[in-house]
Amino acid sequence: MNSIETDDASESSCASLEEPHTEVTYIYDVPSPCSEDFDTDLEDSDQLASERQELRSRENVDIGHITYIDVCQELDTVPIRLVIEQLKGTEVCLQHIGLNTRDVIAIMYALLHNSRVESLDLTDNGMSEEAQLHVIEVLRHNNAISSLNMGENKITPICAASLGSVIEDTTWLTHLNLSGMGLGNEEAKHIATGMRGNVSIVWLNLSNNEIEESGAIHIGKALTINDTLHVLDLSWNHIRMIGAVTLCKGLQENTSITNLNVSWNGFGYEGSIALEDVLKDNTSLKVLDLTNNRITWEGVKHVIRGLKANRTLQILKIGTNPITMDGCRKILEVVDKDNSSVIHVNLEGIPINTKIEKLAESIAKKRSFTFAHGRITDSQFMMGIKREKREDPFSLLIRYISMMGIRIMDLFRMFDTENGASVSKANFIRGLKKIGAPISEHDMKIVAQRLERKGQGTISYSILANGVRNHLRAERKEDKRNELIEKQKREKRKSILMEGTQRMVPAELQELRLLSSLGNKTLSQVFSCTSSMSSRHGSITERESIMLPSLQESTSTDTGNIHSARTFSLPVTSGVSGGKNLGAKPRQKTGGSLSL
Repeated sequence: MNSIETDDASESSCASLEEPHTEVTYIYDVPSPCSEDFDTDLEDSDQLASERQELRSRENVDIGHITYIDVCQELDTVPIRLVIEQLKGTEVCLQHIGLNTRDVIAIMYALLHNSRVESLDLTDNGMSEEAQLHVIEVLRHNNAISSLNMGENKITPICAASLGSVIEDTTWLTHLNLSGMGLGNEEAKHIATGMRGNVSIVWLNLSNNEIEESGAIHIGKALTINDTLHVLDLSWNHIRMIGAVTLCKGLQENTSITNLNVSWNGFGYEGSIALEDVLKDNTSLKVLDLTNNRITWEGVKHVIRGLKANRTLQILKIGTNPITMDGCRKILEVVDKDNSSVIHVNLEGIPINTKIEKLAESIAKKRSFTFAHGRITDSQFMMGIKREKREDPFSLLIRYISMMGIRIMDLFRMFDTENGASVSKANFIRGLKKIGAPISEHDMKIVAQRLERKGQGTISYSILANGVRNHLRAERKEDKRNELIEKQKREKRKSILMEGTQRMVPAELQELRLLSSLGNKTLSQVFSCTSSMSSRHGSITERESIMLPSLQESTSTDTGNIHSARTFSLPVTSGVSGGKNLGAKPRQKTGGSLSL
């Protein structure tokens, strides 16, 4: 009985355990989540992600800020908030913040998608050669950027060659600042080559560089061709001699430049002569800055002659030059003429007197005119007064005696009233006064002291005669020496001026002349001879491509996938100057990721 009950109890217990299991199976026996008639949260998530991606793409158009963030993530660099904010405006100003190469690459990729930014300022960021090449290459593709400032970043010949190519090819760049970049003669040559073919740049700053004579020659020759540049700043360079002359010759033929700054160079006398022709022939120049150019009184004479014939110049800055007070006065006298258009003269650092000040005031009463100058003084011993060299009193005395027809023996007899073959210093001075010698009493004492016998205080006839003879001999020798020096100066200046007038033959004409001289050579021989000339950057013999990290088009709907986009090829020259490899190492896209 008990066993039967026990069995029944266990059966009922098993039944009770099985019923909940059957119930659970029934409750969760629902259609499969993969059923076509059922929408899941997973599909909602995919749709939401797609909508967000499409929204990001629309937001990125014309701005590139999302591209900037994505590229920063790929390059493992921190996005700069200032960049993100400025990409939405018309100006990106990133001065003095120290951008490394990765930072610059990310910014340049953003600018490839940006059509709003018109001005890019990267002053003083210590940019590497690779970073500068990225900037230059983006400038080739982004036609919205019209103003570029790369000042205070050390440039290399490779970058200068690439930039020269961009300058020649682009038609949208109008303002370019390359100040303080260490531009030397080679770099200046590349920039000048680009300017020869440029038709858009109106403002160019090459100040605070290391441009010397040969660099200035290339710039001057470029000015004979370029007719779009309005403002050129070459201040604080090393332009002098033939460089200054050639630059002036180019400016003489130029018809577009209105503002030229060549202050703090070394134009000197040769440059002053060339400036005379510039002021006579140029009809577009309105502002000319010649501050601190070693222009002396002799040089300023030529500048004044040019001013007399000029009708268009309005502002002349020629301060901190040793032109003397006479030079200042002559300049104002020319400006005072009715045919002069000058409204401002800057003579800072040069002392003037009250007469010059009154002359400037009288000009200001006639028309709008301002005048800047150094301190005002009437002292004749101040620097700035042009005075003739003080002549030796003995030379004056000898010249006077010769003019009066008095012999030395007769003169001595007039002094030696006692026929003692010698006279005292007092009698000698008294005799000079008697014949009316044109020297002061102080100078008479100097002459007497020079001729007296040592320790005796008297002057003999032999000493006087020998003194006159030796002095005349020394004067003739000095005159010959001075004449030789002047002759050498004239010959040197003539050669400089003649060399500066030589016109540059265009590269195309040189190549045509070469082809005509090759005669019956085969085409392969011709092309092998002229292949080196086809490069617009001189001795470039080989080109390799730096592959920019892949970046998708701005019209793409998937800004997150930056690996499936077009790749920009950045040309970099190598093998410059006899095969010396100065190029950057190429970066290749590997494994679907950005590589540095």
